[in-house]
Amino acid sequence: MKYAIILVCFALGWASWAETPQGWFEFVISEPAEGSVTNVATYNTSVAGAEGYVTVRDGHFVDGKGERLRFLATNLTFQAAFPDKEMAPEIARRMASLGINCVRFHHMDCHHSPRGIWDPEYKDCQHIDAEQLDKLHWIIYQLKLHGIYADLNLHVSRYFTEADGFENAGQLPKYDKGVDNFEPRMIELQKEYARDLLTHVNPYTKTAYVDEPCIAMVELNNENSVLRYAMGTTLHNLPEPYLGELRGLWMDWLKEKYRTTAALETAWDEGSEPLGEEMLRNQDFAQGTNEWILEAPKPAEGVMEVVQDPQLGKVLHAKLTALGEKDWHFQVHQVGHTLEDGRLYTVDFRVKAAPPRAINVSARYDIPDWRNVGLSEDIQVGEQWKQFSFTFRAKEPLPEHTRLSFNNHNKLGEVWIGDVSLRPGGRRGLPEGQSLEAGNVELPLGSATAQARTDWFAFMIEVERRYTQGMRAFLKQELGLHAQVVDTQATYGGIGGVWRESQMDYVDVHAYWQHPRFPHKPWDGNDWYIPNTPMTAALGSDTLTRLAQYRVAGMAYTVSEYNHPAPSDYRAECMPMLAAFAALQDWDGVFQFCYGEQPEDWSQAAVQGYFRMACDPAKLAFFPVAANLFRRGDLRAAPAELTLLVPRKRLAELVQEHGGGISAMWEQVGVTPEEALRRRLSVEFSDGDKLGLKAEEELAWRGAPEVRWSTADQDGGVFVVDTPKTKVVLGPLAGRTVEVGKMRFEVGQTETGWAALALTAMDDRPISESGRMLLVVMSKVENQEMGWDEKRTTVKRAWGKGPSIAEGVEATVTLTDRHGLVAYALDGAGARTVTVAAAQEGGASFRVGPQYRTVWYEIAAE
Repeated sequence: MKYAIILVCFALGWASWAETPQGWFEFVISEPAEGSVTNVATYNTSVAGAEGYVTVRDGHFVDGKGERLRFLATNLTFQAAFPDKEMAPEIARRMASLGINCVRFHHMDCHHSPRGIWDPEYKDCQHIDAEQLDKLHWIIYQLKLHGIYADLNLHVSRYFTEADGFENAGQLPKYDKGVDNFEPRMIELQKEYARDLLTHVNPYTKTAYVDEPCIAMVELNNENSVLRYAMGTTLHNLPEPYLGELRGLWMDWLKEKYRTTAALETAWDEGSEPLGEEMLRNQDFAQGTNEWILEAPKPAEGVMEVVQDPQLGKVLHAKLTALGEKDWHFQVHQVGHTLEDGRLYTVDFRVKAAPPRAINVSARYDIPDWRNVGLSEDIQVGEQWKQFSFTFRAKEPLPEHTRLSFNNHNKLGEVWIGDVSLRPGGRRGLPEGQSLEAGNVELPLGSATAQARTDWFAFMIEVERRYTQGMRAFLKQELGLHAQVVDTQATYGGIGGVWRESQMDYVDVHAYWQHPRFPHKPWDGNDWYIPNTPMTAALGSDTLTRLAQYRVAGMAYTVSEYNHPAPSDYRAECMPMLAAFAALQDWDGVFQFCYGEQPEDWSQAAVQGYFRMACDPAKLAFFPVAANLFRRGDLRAAPAELTLLVPRKRLAELVQEHGGGISAMWEQVGVTPEEALRRRLSVEFSDGDKLGLKAEEELAWRGAPEVRWSTADQDGGVFVVDTPKTKVVLGPLAGRTVEVGKMRFEVGQTETGWAALALTAMDDRPISESGRMLLVVMSKVENQEMGWDEKRTTVKRAWGKGPSIAEGVEATVTLTDRHGLVAYALDGAGARTVTVAAAQEGGASFRVGPQYRTVWYEIAAE
């Protein structure tokens, strides 16, 4: 039982491994002590599903008795979804103490055992490992006993190989995304996996998951939409036989709609603008590298030459052999072109790279300030030729000073470019030589006319409808699944994605504030950064107000992945902001991503990577506050709803117009993101012809609004929650006094000037009457000896070591209408340590600070 021993060590405290900076202290949150004010396990039912199956009624999750269910949840990913059996009860108990009542099982299908669910005795990904399945059964059973439901994900990161019988599998999109929406055998294998997983009887619950009431949700896919891929060129570059399969479906759809080539040609040619003369000099590389420039300034070293390709003939080959200092220190471009303002232009080319890389293709000034003139596209390039076509309108170009640029980023390797072209015009109707009769109408590129692209998106919407409805029917009707089913996230596929999910049982989305960015190689732990700024200062460009735009009227709504990733100095804002906003918008589930990824996450005293919460005090400390705001219902939903009316008949046209987002549609009808602070937002699909709004009568708040969020221009951006039972204030508070109701927060200096404070009643009474309250006071939390760069935007792989340390925040907290209270500092287990000095003049007032070595305090009636 080594894990239990380590947890006890956490509660007792650790010896310092390095000198702690002045004003900082070690703080590790562990399983709560008996009777701790931080423990909200009683919010969970004794056994999840004891009241029956989770269903949807009046747009919200309810249990078998019809009682409203709100899920404050997290994710178990990769190997963490299969914890050792002796540790599973500890995990379930700890989660329940935080107020967690649902766990999403994610990335189970990525690896063979022990990191995933597949049997290592087989090379394919079709055989479930019996031991891993038993571990999964056991953790779900333990969660159930602690009142915690489960959300099972089917296809997240399984990818098929030749071992599964799929040729050219290595050339498919990552995890076969998009392709698995239409490839028949992949769909059958998805059904086979679902049958194997969901109909297997859990020996501990004595039920199969299709019949298990603690299984609240099943997700078909994760961040997967063939419609989203249709907006770029991924599908156009699929290898055979997958491209042929898609073309066949496309031809069937076109023949059904148009019947004759004449009708198709008439529709597609409207608005066409023929391509003009070639503008590039030495476009075919007949004169070698003449007119083409390789930019790789010292210390970068690179070479450029023209080589013969067996497929394309002469192509340009560029190679970077030594890295430069900037991201743009490996570019190929041609300069000196004259574009006309407002005129249409088309860039065509083929490209490949070794190793695979991201490339930015742009048209911009060839003199300072190098501004963009209408084209900037990021593409992913692999070792097989890919074709790309981009059409753009020139925006304020300078005569003779436009360059076409391929920014290959500062990454060693090789790039080949062929069939490159820049020509005016380019809205293309039905290409010459293509017809319905010949069955050779190609998939439309971005340079196609509006009607051709609209048809392309309409076809993709139908492909997704057939797939998602077919899979849902299989789970619900053939397997008899009781859980609620969603396909994937509504944000994937623009308004078409929202419509797709509106046909499911509920709607789900994901968002991250300042997800780590990897400028060169995906998930390179030595090459990433975060902007490291607070979301409190970003109203209008934040994640939460945008998420509000995707809820479908009358449907349950969840956010199954959300995080403000480490090592952000401001990530303490994550849980209180998420919970408050979800309550305000009346959402149904919010899932922090993630609790853990691997077994050692349970036993660490240090922050482990970008997302894992199990040992991150910045997230854990605010979970009881989040549980009160969202699950207990401390914060009321906004009293009125504002609904975007979207014409069903124009879905494809709107995808063509707005692409992968829907914010512009809200703006088109005059609604800004900030409206989400006043009214609940939703989308409804109508029988009309135009975008519109449906507004409920704007009912007055009973009292002042309970969420206030100022902009950065007003006071630096302060987020305030003011309810009778919970008060929260987040933002640049150093040196300031903030009054929230009959509470006063006076905050001392912090290293960033930013702080997060909350007071919540733990006995379900108003703060004005409560006899037991939890106070959270926090700023920065990090590991010891973290290797920050000068800009404080990355630590690369230097995450440091534990125990984690927190910056002490000096603050005076005053309850102006209370007397006879006493405050206690709490340790990481939520147990009282020492009494906090109090002054009772002018109300109950307590001065906290780093001398108490905690972020948690209990305030109680004497």
